[in-house]
Order: sequence, then structure tokens, then C-alpha cells
Amino acid sequence: MPKETFHRLRDEKQEKIIRSAIGEFNEHGFERAKIGDIAKNAGVATGSIYQYFEDKNELFVYSVEWAIEIFMKKLDARMNITDMDIFEYFDDTLSKIEVINEERELVKFMEVMVHHPDPGLLRESLSAAYEKNATFIKSLIRNSKNKRLIRDDIDDEILMEYFIGITERFKLRWMQKNVDFTNITMLDTATQKELKQIVDLIKTGMGSKSDVSNNTP
Repeated sequence: MPKETFHRLRDEKQEKIIRSAIGEFNEHGFERAKIGDIAKNAGVATGSIYQYFEDKNELFVYSVEWAIEIFMKKLDARMNITDMDIFEYFDDTLSKIEVINEERELVKFMEVMVHHPDPGLLRESLSAAYEKNATFIKSLIRNSKNKRLIRDDIDDEILMEYFIGITERFKLRWMQKNVDFTNITMLDTATQKELKQIVDLIKTGMGSKSDVSNNTP
């Protein structure tokens, strides 16, 4: 986590520093990214970065957390994700694409993060990303249970793992296909079909149609 000196900065200054770091990581990767260049682009002294963060590792991991939080805040402004259930989450594709187009650097950074060569730092970064994501998914599950849209006899943690398992791979493949993210306006037909199948899978599970009908009371 950043030092207290970082948290005492104005929000605008914090954002400038983290966006500068993300831009540097995107352009050069973690190993070749330079604290001096991050500081220069953020308009602060190099020594100031070390007053805010212990080292480049800590800056990288916090940048992951910050990027996810900003992305979720922008989605919430468009979709009111606070009260959203699982199926509503898949309905408004356009809002997600708008945020992706607006924050292409952040989405690219997520791609850089998951391909980090250092196992220890990758684990820490993924853990930070997982915790941020898990909070949102648990909210989707809780709202869905309250609306009686999903089973309430299964623990939230299990439902969350199931949801993550069948959506994260889809998102990763989609990001890899659209790595430059140049003005995406809508999902192509094949991707929309995949997304529909994912929603169907969440609704019905992996049992065959005959198994589902045979087990219906």
C-alpha cells in the first residue's frame, strides 16, 4: 500500500502519478519502466515517488488496484452497478465498451499485469485484482439472491468462483483479440454469441438438457 504521504495528496495529484506509472508500464513493461520517467511525466521529483511508495513493486501493485477501482467507478456512473444483479451485468454491453474506449490505457495495463514475468509480483498483483473484483461479484450475487434469480442454497464463495471461472477466460481472450482497443463500438457477432452462451451457462449450469429435464421436479 502507498505511504501516508501519498494519501495526503489531492486526488488529482494522485491520479496524475498513477496514470503516469501506468503509461510507463504499458510502454516499457515493468522491468524497463523507470521511476525517473514516471516522476517527470507526473510533474514531481524522482525522490517524491519514493516518499509515496516503498519501491517500483509497490507502485505497480497499487496501480493495478487503482485501475480496477477507477474502471468500476466509471461503470457505476453509467450502469448503477451497486444494485445490479448478475444478468443485468451482461445486458448493458454498450456502457462497458464506452468505458473501455475511454480508458484504453487502463485496460491495456490489465493485459500487461497478467503477463508479468516475476511470479511473486504477479501473484501479488493478481491477488490485489482478485480482491477488488471479488467485492463487486459478491455484490452481484447478493443482489441476485435477493431477487431470487439464482440458487440460495449454495454458498456465496462457491457461486463467486463459478462466476469468475466462466467469465474471466472470456474477458482475457477478448482483450487479447482487441489488444489495441482502437475505437470499439460493439461486440462482433461471434463474441455476442459467446456472451449469450455464458449467460445460458450461468442460468442452467453444465448439465445436459436431458439431465436438466430429468431432474426437474
